[in-house]
Amino acid sequence: IRNKLSEIIGNVYLVKKRTADRPEVMENLKDITSAAQQIVDILEFARNYERLGAEEMTYVDVEQAFARAASRFSQRKSVQLINDCRGLRVLADTLLDELFYNLIDNSYKYAQKLSRIRVYPRKTTDNAVELVYEDDGVGIPADEKPKLFREGYGKGTGYGLYLIKKMMEAYGWTIQETGRPGNGVQFVMKIPHINKDGKENYQLP
Repeated sequence: IRNKLSEIIGNVYLVKKRTADRPEVMENLKDITSAAQQIVDILEFARNYERLGAEEMTYVDVEQAFARAASRFSQRKSVQLINDCRGLRVLADTLLDELFYNLIDNSYKYAQKLSRIRVYPRKTTDNAVELVYEDDGVGIPADEKPKLFREGYGKGTGYGLYLIKKMMEAYGWTIQETGRPGNGVQFVMKIPHINKDGKENYQLP
C-alpha cells in the first residue's frame, strides 16, 4: 500500500508540473497529495503503535537518536539543528528515533518562521532529568495546549503527538508543552531517575 501511495504522490507531482497554469487543477492535485500523505502517515502510526512495548528496553544514546532522526531531513539546509545531548543515555527502545522524528517533522510543518531547533537535557531538584525539545517558530496557542496529545487532534493526522504520549507512558516518562505562544514550542520530557523496576532511567557522564 505504501509503495502505491508513493507512486500516486509521484505522479501527481509530474502532473502539477504540466498544469501549473491552471489554478483549479492545481488545487485539486494539492488535495490529492495531502490525502495520500495522510494515509501514509496513518500507516506509519499504526506500524509504530504496534511496536510499543514490544522491544526490550536498553540504554539508548540520545545524541545519536536525535542525529538519526535529523538526518531524515538532511535536504532542508535552512534550519539550524542543535544537539546538546552528548553523554546522555536513557532506558528506551528504537522508537526514540521516531519520537524525535515526529517532533522535528511538526516543527518543519507548522512552525512557519522556523530557523532553529534545539534538544538538550537539564537536571531537576528531584534527581530527574528533563529532556527539552524546542524551536523558534510561532509556538502553540494557549487554548490548544490541553488538547495537544489527544488522539486525532491536530492539523495533520492527529496521531503524531498522541503516539509520543503513548511512548512516554511506556517509558515511564511524562511530557508537557511549556513554550510561550509566539516564541516557539518547548516540549519537556521528564525522566525519573529510577523506574518502577528499580533500574536507572538515565545515565549521565
